[in-house]
Amino acid sequence: MSTPGFFRSRLDSMIDLRYPLAVLATRMPWAQIEASLAPRCQVLPGLRCAAFTAR
Repeated sequence: MSTPGFFRSRLDSMIDLRYPLAVLATRMPWAQIEASLAPRCQVLPGLRCAAFTAR
């Protein structure tokens, strides 16, 4: 079974944005979450975040 067009569609056209988890995702403070996790994230070449440092 081939689905070449599936990966060309926009994600928001495949997801019901009224679904509770989609609504929650729009309300999450992503910038704050990223800022609080960034100092614990070890960045390696080619990857955004490879591993978290232990505290």
